[in-house]
Amino acid sequence: MPKSIPNDGEETAVASEAAVNPASGLIGGHALVISPLVGIALSVVAALVIWGVLESILPVFELSERLRELSGNAPEEQQRERMEASIAAASNNATLSMAMLAATIALFLAAAEAKFRRAGLRMMWGGVLAAGVAAGFAVGAGILRGELDASSAMPEDPLTETIVLQTIAWGITGLGIGLGVALGVSLPNVSSKLLGTCLFGGLLGGALGGLIYPLASSVLLPNARTEVSMPDPGLSLFLWLGLGAVIIALTVTGMGREKKKAEA
Repeated sequence: MPKSIPNDGEETAVASEAAVNPASGLIGGHALVISPLVGIALSVVAALVIWGVLESILPVFELSERLRELSGNAPEEQQRERMEASIAAASNNATLSMAMLAATIALFLAAAEAKFRRAGLRMMWGGVLAAGVAAGFAVGAGILRGELDASSAMPEDPLTETIVLQTIAWGITGLGIGLGVALGVSLPNVSSKLLGTCLFGGLLGGALGGLIYPLASSVLLPNARTEVSMPDPGLSLFLWLGLGAVIIALTVTGMGREKKKAEA
């Protein structure tokens, strides 16, 4: 039997439905729908929520009682053990913090994108998927940062070392957020354009956040320690979380919207 040819009205209806709900299976979405302003607002909320939680639970990883009670006159071997344990605890706390933030940002962005696409069920499972992917990348970034921090190949200048470590860690974390959002809003029909946009946007935003934080902190909070993996509680911690969150959300959603406009 000959195939039926849709009339102009039917073609318009299909195109309209696909544009409003690209996750419906009619067509794969090639760009994000949510605007950068929405992304920034969600990232600020995420940073505030995680900051509040961390202020109440940190430090999760601490020195053992034996190491805490060491005096300044303890043998050099024990002092070295304490220093290594202190660095490891700080790195673990930073990794936990970044994983919590990354999961929350990815969850918010993926759920908001699904809502704008009118894909109700995807708001739940897509958001959870995005959060899991982002948290996994953040944990990997934290492990890598810890290994690099203990490496003798890092720059000797504390500020330079901090910038390098923060840029790498936040860059990988942003990459995970971008990947999580792309998968959460488009599986099983993943668009290569959407995937590339989210990956590059997340990587760029994370790297910029890691690069800017030590410099911004030294200007805005001159008394804050910037040479550590995990900022001290208070405004320094919020600045660390907020800068990374806002810039990643801005680049992921902003670059996604630009792609969509270019194709229109």
